[in-house]
Amino acid sequence: MTIRRDFKNIIRDRKRSTGESYSTARIHVMREQAERLAPSTDQRVPQDAAAPSGATELSAASAAERLAEVVEAAVLKVNKRSVRVRILGELGQVTFRSVDASDVVPGQIVTLTIERRWQWRGDAYASGSIADAHIDVAKLGLDPLPLAGGHLEDLRSSTEPFRRPEPYAPLWQRLTARPRPSFEFDGIAWGALPGRDPEDNATCDAAELAGEGELELARALLMDVLATDLRCIDAHAHLGNLEFARSPERAMIHYEIGMRIAELSLPVGFDGLVTWGPIYNRPFLRCLHGYGLCLWRLGRLAQAQRVFMRMLALNPSDNQGVRQCWDDVRNGRRWVDTAQNESGEGVGGPAH
Repeated sequence: MTIRRDFKNIIRDRKRSTGESYSTARIHVMREQAERLAPSTDQRVPQDAAAPSGATELSAASAAERLAEVVEAAVLKVNKRSVRVRILGELGQVTFRSVDASDVVPGQIVTLTIERRWQWRGDAYASGSIADAHIDVAKLGLDPLPLAGGHLEDLRSSTEPFRRPEPYAPLWQRLTARPRPSFEFDGIAWGALPGRDPEDNATCDAAELAGEGELELARALLMDVLATDLRCIDAHAHLGNLEFARSPERAMIHYEIGMRIAELSLPVGFDGLVTWGPIYNRPFLRCLHGYGLCLWRLGRLAQAQRVFMRMLALNPSDNQGVRQCWDDVRNGRRWVDTAQNESGEGVGGPAH
């Protein structure tokens, strides 16, 4: 969904007519627009048990060949009973109907067994089964997000130091011992997509909807963004946040995909800074944070410690409070033995 450029005027009109506050009116307008996304393609496209009226079937010979067709595809968007995919080696997108649709995540590579293909109003559809969902970012064929900056930043001279008895103090001294090049991700990571009004950020709107309890509408907005560009790292982070409380295993998949896509921009052996201050860096740091928290919740403390250590190396000023997580896991404290799972921020997920 592309929010119209007169979005703010619509909010003001509603505010005048209802007497609501601006923020309340904004939530209602976002809800109304997001609801237009809620009917999935499953409701709009006829069931594939019989040929839809007006649909273009493959020829009988071609259909027979397709019955045994097994292909790999990149998942772009997930609905309740279908997924939007790009079949590797083919052009364009296909809406794939399957009972397995809700089990996969945008950015995964899956194996499709195609039983049937058809065209409906100029769009491509297929049906069958989905298997072997996994993460292989290289197969997505994405262009790495550009990195801006590269100037040397001396954090010791620009930020307040951490001092003993803070456990993090010795590590902070080591991480800031010399100036390091500092970078910022492209705005696509945050949701500033080309051709869209920069003030109308769908990932921010989704976060507000989630805060109001409109979780399905928030998820629909985020899915729509990823169907446009899988490199919107913030959409992966927020989808992870929506899953964090009920399924750290599933949340971790969202976080890892966002993290791996962001890493396409970082050279091997990257030793620069990706600090919290520039807002376009925050989605990557959110995905790392969520990924580390999921590892911790699942009892994988050594891996969680490495993730938190990496975050501190990227952003030694630690605006997210990762140093406490790092200290807990290095001392063998389990998730359930700490107050982390009671914070309530982001339903127990990473800081926003």
